[in-house]
Amino acid sequence: MSDNECREWLSQLPAAFLAKREDNHHVIANSACLMLFGAQLQHDEFVASLTFYDGSSKQPDTGDLDPFTRCATSDITRLRLRINSQNRNLNCLVEGRRAEIGGARWVVLHVINAQDNDLPSAQADFSPLANHLAFNHLLSAISSQLINVSTRQLDTLIERSLGAFGEFSGVDRCYLFRFSPDKLRMSNTHEWVAPGVTPYKDELQNMAVGDLPYFTAAIKQQHVFCVSNVDELPGEAASEKAEFQRERIRSVLCVAVHLGDDLYGFVGCDSVGSTYEWRDHDIRYLKLIGEMLSNTLQSVANRLTLQQLTQQLEDANKQLVYQANSDGLTGIANRRQFDGCLEKAVKSGIRRGKFISLLMVDVDLFKQFNDSYGHGVGDEALRAVAHALTQCCKRTDDLAARYGGEEFAVILPDTNFEQGHYVAEQIMEAIESLGIPFKKSPANGVLTVSIGIATRRCSNELLVTSLLSSADQALYKAKTEGRNRIASA
Repeated sequence: MSDNECREWLSQLPAAFLAKREDNHHVIANSACLMLFGAQLQHDEFVASLTFYDGSSKQPDTGDLDPFTRCATSDITRLRLRINSQNRNLNCLVEGRRAEIGGARWVVLHVINAQDNDLPSAQADFSPLANHLAFNHLLSAISSQLINVSTRQLDTLIERSLGAFGEFSGVDRCYLFRFSPDKLRMSNTHEWVAPGVTPYKDELQNMAVGDLPYFTAAIKQQHVFCVSNVDELPGEAASEKAEFQRERIRSVLCVAVHLGDDLYGFVGCDSVGSTYEWRDHDIRYLKLIGEMLSNTLQSVANRLTLQQLTQQLEDANKQLVYQANSDGLTGIANRRQFDGCLEKAVKSGIRRGKFISLLMVDVDLFKQFNDSYGHGVGDEALRAVAHALTQCCKRTDDLAARYGGEEFAVILPDTNFEQGHYVAEQIMEAIESLGIPFKKSPANGVLTVSIGIATRRCSNELLVTSLLSSADQALYKAKTEGRNRIASA
């Protein structure tokens, strides 16, 4: 039997069939198959355009994975495939078997349309009610994943949701667009495409809304843009028609997505290569997907807002704590923070049996300095001294504080006398190296400090007040002995 004779014989059958003789590579399709894919009588062009994709992996079925090759190895083979043609792309159930027709060996594929939303209602197992229940099951599965989605997972799950809806509906492309805050531009943020379909997400970014006025008006006013045949768009939609044709879109359906009262963007789907007559339930289902995405985006936005408000509150509280514990002029710890830290350092030292050193630092002849150079210069000098003290506090627990006026204090936990005296020497050198001019200075014509140091081993008998008193006495001693020096209690 020749190919034409086999084709004529298969065309007598009401079901869709593809067949190929085992001894050549010519594929034939019967009339029902041409009709299923909308190819009408374009047999050779239709057969040449056929591509097969595995229903699970979405990878092309070529070579040994070609359905004819796979079905040639067993009596009956059942496959789930995505079959793309120049006219229409369909998810299909394929039952393949070997058969002898007219003395020749053939591989025959029985092709069954498996679009979940496009099955003939005459089939009892695929009634409109069954289709509706199937969609509700899909919607429930998607919403259960999105209900508490994290910001990190959001993009992945949205695209997964678009893919689930795209496969259910049998469309070629499914996507989400977002308008800019001023509604003048729009970008494709998420996209799913069926196997063999060209993605356009990367190209469709920051598009001017004004370039597609007919589409934009429909989304903003009717909240739905439904076109079953792009070729039938009116003249005022010339821009839209050109863009759709560039992307090989033959049918397009989009519905608006709102966040509260604000138009966020739109969710849509396309049929590529062939037209598709959108039905009421297609629009209704896509609206439900849009509402689900809207609820998800709103929930995530609310959580982000709450997180931002919480962070702002935490930052404000930290700022209040900082202000309450910092000196307004110098920015270092104030007397309040100093008192708390000294108490804490002594208690910690008691538990660990460690020494603690306390330095009291006084800027020499600061009243005369202010009288000579003015309070503005005096304030700058105090800020410079405070910074130098902070730089000399090398360890995490060391603390420099403004004790009052021109007097500062440095807490050095776990520090014996020799170590404390070394830090005091570093402070003396750091202040002198600032080179702040002061003609009445005790030495070298620059601003200097006097330092009193008290070191004690922490114990239950050690009182904070006695440590402070000892450091004060040492400072008084340094000042009475001529200033610009270190003295110990």
